[in-house]
Amino acid sequence: MTTTQQAPVGLAVPTLRRARERFLAGQPLPDGVPDEVVAAWRRARFFGVPRDLRETSAGPPPREPSALLAAARPVLERIAPALDGDGTLLLLTDERLRVLWSAGSLDGEEACADLSERAVGHNSAALALRTRRRGEVHGPEHFLDRWQEVSAVSVPVLAPDGAQALGTLTVATGMRAGCRPHPQAALVEGATAAVEAELLARAGQTERVLLDAYLRATRTPDGAVVAVLDGRNRLISAEAERVLTPEVLQALERTAVAARRGNETAEPVLPDTAACTARITQVRQDGAVVGIVAALRPLREPVRAIMPSAGLTLTGSSVAWRYAVGRAVELARTPEPLLLTGERGTGKTTLARELLAGHAVRIVDAAERVELGCPPADLVDGRALLIRHAERMAQPAVAALNSLLDTHPHMWLLVTYTPGTQPGPCLQRLLDQLGARSVTLPALRERAEDIRQLLRALTPRSAPGRPPLTWTLDALRALERYPWPGNVTELGRVVKALAEDRRVTGPVRRSELPEAVREGPAPRQLSPMEHAERVTILEALHRHGGNKTRAAAALGIGRATLYRKLRGYLG
Repeated sequence: MTTTQQAPVGLAVPTLRRARERFLAGQPLPDGVPDEVVAAWRRARFFGVPRDLRETSAGPPPREPSALLAAARPVLERIAPALDGDGTLLLLTDERLRVLWSAGSLDGEEACADLSERAVGHNSAALALRTRRRGEVHGPEHFLDRWQEVSAVSVPVLAPDGAQALGTLTVATGMRAGCRPHPQAALVEGATAAVEAELLARAGQTERVLLDAYLRATRTPDGAVVAVLDGRNRLISAEAERVLTPEVLQALERTAVAARRGNETAEPVLPDTAACTARITQVRQDGAVVGIVAALRPLREPVRAIMPSAGLTLTGSSVAWRYAVGRAVELARTPEPLLLTGERGTGKTTLARELLAGHAVRIVDAAERVELGCPPADLVDGRALLIRHAERMAQPAVAALNSLLDTHPHMWLLVTYTPGTQPGPCLQRLLDQLGARSVTLPALRERAEDIRQLLRALTPRSAPGRPPLTWTLDALRALERYPWPGNVTELGRVVKALAEDRRVTGPVRRSELPEAVREGPAPRQLSPMEHAERVTILEALHRHGGNKTRAAAALGIGRATLYRKLRGYLG
C-alpha cells in the first residue's frame, strides 16, 4: 500500500461541473479550480480525447502471461462476491493501464479496455500510477461525460523491491460528493497489500538466480559493462547506464523476451545510433531460460545518439524519465512540429537542444522577446525553429505562428511550454495544434529515484586538492523527500552553492542543506483508518523487539510493504 494522493478539493461539485463546461467551451474558468484538475483536462484535450467517448480500444494485449494477474486473481476472486451488486466495479490494470481483470458493474457501465490518459483522459488509475500513491477522482474532475456521476479510488501495485509499479487496482462507484477518503479506499488498500504479499512470495527464486548471474558478470576482469534483463526486471550497472539509450534498452528487452520463449539463437538487433555492442549469455533455472546477461562494450568511436549518456538534465534511469525522453527521440526523428511541456526546470530546453544537435537552428526565446523578431515567412528557411517559453509570447506573435502552421503544417518546429495561467485563445489554439505530437517531462518529485544520479552529474569538478562532494545517507533521504518546485534547476543551484561555499570536509550532512530541504514537506494529517493502522504497526514492532521481518509476518504483509508504510507514517 501507499500514502494517499488526495484529490484536490477546492469547489463544490455543482461549481466544478460549471467550470468543466466552461473549459470545454473554451471560456475563462472561475477562480478556485484546482490546478491539478485543469492540467488533467488540458492533457486530455492535448491527446484528442473526445468528451463523449463511449468505447475504448486497448493497445496490443500482453504477449505473455501476466505475473501480476496470476498473483492478483486469487485475491480478487475472494473480494468480488462482496461487491455491492450493480453499484461497484473492481478493476486490475497492468503498468500501461490496460485492464487485465474486472468484476462487478456500475449502472450498466462496462469496464474500459484502456485507462491511460491518452485513451480516456483523467482518472484515478492514471493518477495513482503517475504519483505512485493512492489517488481519487470524483465526478466532474473526470474529462469524459460518461464518468460525471462516478467516484473512483485507485492504488498502485508495486513490485516486491518497491522500485516499479506493476499496475493498479481500482474500485469505481456512483458519485460520492464531498466524501474523502472514498468509502472503498480501505478495501482497495487492503486488497493491494494482499496482492503485493502474493507477488513477494512468488518472486524470490527467479530474482535470486538473475541477481547471482549479474554479480558473477560484474566480477569478470575484462571490464565489460553489464545489464541483466528478463523482459520485466532489470539489473543495470552504472557503467552500462552511460552507454544505454532507450532504443538499445528496448532491443535488449525484446531479446530477453524472445529468449524466455525458447528462441535459442536470440541476438539483439541494435539501432544504428547504438554507442556499444552487446554479447548475450542466457540465464537458466531448472533448464529453462529466465533471462539474459548482456555484456556491453562501448565503441571506440561511438556513433552519437540523439539522447546523450551524460547530459546534466538528461540524467536519469526512472521509468517516467526514460519514457518521456524516448518518446521525444522517437517523435523527433521526423522533422515536424513537436511540443515539450512540463514544469519550470524540468529540462525542456536542454532536451530540445539535444534533439536538434548537429542541425542549423533558429532560436526564439519569448522570455527575452515576446515577438518573433522577423516576418513569419522568414522562419521557413530550412532551419529548425526552437521557440522557448511559448507561454510568454505576445498574442500577435502566437497568431502569426498559428497562421504559419496553417500554411506549413510540417515545418520543423520545437516549442517548449510551461503550464501555468489560463492560456489565451490564440495560445490555446497553438497548443491544440501541437497536442498530437507532444511530450510532457515529469517533475523531479515524480522521479525522485533519479536524484542520486543527478547529484553526480550536477556536482562541479572539485578544485585540485579538494575531495569531490559526497553525501550522508540522511542528507540523501532529505533530498529525495523534498518536492523540488524548481525541479532539476533548483537542485542544481543547491549543489552549486554547497560546492562553492562549503568550508568543511567530509560528506554533506543534512544540517548543511537549505532549511526548506532539510525540514522537508509538512507532514500530512492521517485519516482515522491510517492512524489506527499506524498504531497497529508500532505495537507489532514493539512486541517483536523492532524486528521488521517478524512484525511484517505477524501483520500478514510483506516486508517491503511494511517499509513503505513506515516511510509513509513515520517519515
